[in-house]
Amino acid sequence: EDQIWLQQQLDERNLVAFVRDGAILPRVSGADDKPMELEKAVPFASPERLKVSFSLPNAGTTIHGLGIPKGITLICGGGFHGKSTLLETLQVGIYPKISGDGREFCMTSPDACKIRAEDGRNVQAVDISNFINNLPFGKDTTCFSSMDASGSTSQATGIVEALECGATTLLIDEDTCATNFMIRDDKMMQLVAEDKEPITPFVRTVRSLYDDMGVSTVIVIGGTGDYFDVSDVVLLMDSYKCFDATEKAKKIVASAKESSSEIPHSASQSVVFRPAKRKRMLNGNMFQPNGKVKTMSQDSVSYGETELDLTCLEQLVTKSQTIAISNALQRLPNLVQHGKSLRETLDELEKRIDEGSLECLAPGQCHGGMARPRLIEIAGAINRLRRPKSIIQGKDME
Repeated sequence: EDQIWLQQQLDERNLVAFVRDGAILPRVSGADDKPMELEKAVPFASPERLKVSFSLPNAGTTIHGLGIPKGITLICGGGFHGKSTLLETLQVGIYPKISGDGREFCMTSPDACKIRAEDGRNVQAVDISNFINNLPFGKDTTCFSSMDASGSTSQATGIVEALECGATTLLIDEDTCATNFMIRDDKMMQLVAEDKEPITPFVRTVRSLYDDMGVSTVIVIGGTGDYFDVSDVVLLMDSYKCFDATEKAKKIVASAKESSSEIPHSASQSVVFRPAKRKRMLNGNMFQPNGKVKTMSQDSVSYGETELDLTCLEQLVTKSQTIAISNALQRLPNLVQHGKSLRETLDELEKRIDEGSLECLAPGQCHGGMARPRLIEIAGAINRLRRPKSIIQGKDME
């Protein structure tokens, strides 16, 4: 209860996440989610400037730790120094932890969404024009569809879909990103004219996403300093110890601006992010399974003759959630109403779950094997189901 209470306090404290001092963030291995042995692990300690405290109402104790504020936060450092480990803690921080996990009271905004590139994924009727435009031969990106999306188009799609579901915090690790989507440096901008490059790098839109849309971003970045220009907080991980490097990063930016470079620095100049004009809607009939439905694993569902791959929904943590998702998909033919957007359909589904529990997803089955997924993951499954024209765009929103 105290962990949920703490998570509920984040928004009013102007935070997107909290990492408890003394927490054991590293895991035994990538295949074993148990905490690393205390003798080998470095307990987390927060930088003094970013340290915050919470007085827990039930335990009657006060805990201290790193408060990550709303805005743009970078997690920097050398390879294998704990950058991704910290982000993975934030990634699963949407859930409270059991005693002994090591990451108890490490909590993240409940609608934080992990974003990554997904080569080859299915995309249907998504407006990615904020990021990708002016494609060769005039291909439209305000209603973009592909059965085999590239790294950049899939990552742009992931962001737009997350915003559609109400995500207010994006979690991004450069290791799983498309490089040409994240940055385009000054030298490349000199070589390739702007009107010949359809991609607007994320570094140029991330500032507007927060200033104009209220969407925060936490980015693991180690390969470019262009994000220093647009960041609010810069964390430096050094041998799993966390330091506040914001002031140093800003000095580097100021120094670079004063240098006498012949190449003007424009790689991180911000552009305005524009909300989507048209809402997306579901074609309920396309979600008929037309065959047997079986949840094969946490990451895979056999949906009739369609194989649904959820590997890149990294915030799913148990097969029981995937079972609930597969049952939710089967309810869509009866749930979708004409003129209702995808988001409105999901809100109606959430209302029914709130009122009737998860059993409403499998009526009459007395199903005890489901765990509740977020709407973000249900939408993620809908968006990845390879059924042509299962999602369409409506008219312009007023």
